[in-house]
Formats: sequence, structure tokens, C-alpha cells
Amino acid sequence: MSKKLGTDQFIEIAKASARIKHVVAPTPLRLSKTLSDSDTRVFFKMENLNPTGSFKLRGAANKILSMTDAERKKGVVTASTGNHGAGVGYMCQKTGTKGTVFGPDDMSQAKYDGMVSYGVDVVKNEGDPINGEKNARKFAAENDIPFISPYNDPQIVGGQGTIGFELFSEVQDLDAVFISLGGGGLMSGIAIAMANLSPKTKIIAVSPSNSNVMMQSVAAGEVLDLPSDPTLSDGTAGGVEMGTITFEYCCDYVDEYLEVSEEELIEGLRIFIDDTNTIGEGAVGVAVAGYLKQQEKWTSKKVAIIACGGNISRSVLKEIL
Repeated sequence: MSKKLGTDQFIEIAKASARIKHVVAPTPLRLSKTLSDSDTRVFFKMENLNPTGSFKLRGAANKILSMTDAERKKGVVTASTGNHGAGVGYMCQKTGTKGTVFGPDDMSQAKYDGMVSYGVDVVKNEGDPINGEKNARKFAAENDIPFISPYNDPQIVGGQGTIGFELFSEVQDLDAVFISLGGGGLMSGIAIAMANLSPKTKIIAVSPSNSNVMMQSVAAGEVLDLPSDPTLSDGTAGGVEMGTITFEYCCDYVDEYLEVSEEELIEGLRIFIDDTNTIGEGAVGVAVAGYLKQQEKWTSKKVAIIACGGNISRSVLKEIL
């Protein structure tokens, strides 16, 4: 695949790196004891160790810090299954901004608790998480409050792309990066960063079979309105907003798409938890499971797996373990 270079979005990632550095410290890149050997080097990018337990803090920080004081005084509205809402809440608390989050009514208790701990109002919505995005946009428009998309926003993508800058600063010759795919904000940011910094690095997108709307949309050549089944990977679950900028980025920058079953992602999550002695959530298991499907292909190579978050309820974690 011939990938574009020097895009405006890459410039935004560079701006984001400077803008959020006092809020989001670089996360560790940890060598996997289980998946590595004398020839193969597999690294976990430990985004689960961010203050809010997720990479989503990066995009939220970049977006809210790029807003004017007048915009922040109006407050912000967003939609989230949990991690993005927590990132927005964290930044609202830091900047004295009122925040409202629209989320699914079946969201993880751990993620709900995380959001409300930062003082944001959480509005629950029935059905697919995409309904929360639609209702949040409507509420924001009716009340003249800035809306922050969880992925369909250049500053959000820019913030997530700072992970790519950190990856390259530590390992300049990565052969591949495995990333769980939902709305595509994380995927887009890292893929654009790596296309400019390390164009030979393959970008592998992994989705759970139960909810893979972006993957199917890319295959169809347009954003599709598809139902999703329940998945442990709640951070990647649900539909994708029509017209999102991340659709074109996923079309242009992702080298390969994989899907994994619930059983495979659970096993991937177990491996991650045992290997790192830290907590991961379902979406981490998705990325690990994607690597396991192709493990032989990457023998004697250097691979990074994005451990995107660690917000999982005790009851679910107990069941998995």
C-alpha cells in the first residue's frame, strides 16, 4: 500500500505532542516475556497505565486544550462507552469545564464509575452506542455547547497519534503494530504517525467478530449502518458515525484487517494480564488475539501491540480469570 505523507493530520499529531506533554506522560513500552524469544521481539504499549486507564485521555486532552476559554466556558458534550468520557471528564476537572457524557445504558460499571468520579453528568441511552453519539450531537446543538466526538475529530485523532511518536522514539524499526479497531480514532492517529515516521511498519487492525462495523465498512467502500452483538471489547463496540474522517484514514493507512472471536480475545487478555501483571480490558485482548492469529508470520520480527486500556469491572475480570 502506498501511504500518503505530510498530511495536515500528521502536523496536528506533532502539535498534540507539544500540547499535551504536561498532562499525559509517555507510557512504557514493555517487552513481552510470553510472546518474545531470542529472535522475536514483541512489545506492549502500556496505554492502560494512563491516569484514566486508557489511551483516550490523549485525544481528550488535545481537544480540550485546543479550545478557547470562551468555548470551554460553555461546557462540553460528548458520547462514550466509558474511556473517552473519562478522558473528557479528567480534562474538564483540570480546566474547570462542565462536561456531559451520553453513553449506552449497558455500559461497564467500572467505566461508568470512572466517568462520574471526575464530576461529569452521564446520560444513559438505549440501544447501540451510536445512539448516544446522535443524541449527544442533538443536545449540543440545541444548547449551543461544543460537541467532542470520540473519534470523528482532527484533534482527537491527533492526540491518539502521539502514541505513534512515542513508539518510534523507542523502536525505529518496528515491523508491525497491532491495534484494536472501533471508531478508528486510535487506528488513524497511530497509522498516520507511522506512515510518516516508519513507512515500512505494517498497521494491522483487529476487531471482534461481534462488532466490526468499520472493518466491514472499509470492505464495502462506504460507512455502513450495521447492528452489533454484545462483546467483551466494549471499547470498540457499536456503529460508526456517517461521514467520519477516520473512515478514509482506515482505507488509506491500514495494511490488513483481522477479526477475532470472543473466546480468542479472552485468551489474549489472559495472556496480557499474566505477562504484564497489570489489568487490561477487552479491547486489549482483541489486539493480542490478532497477533496470536499471525504469530508465525512475525517470527524474528519486532512487533508492538497497543494495550489500549485497563478499565474492566471486577465481576467480569473475575469471570475471565
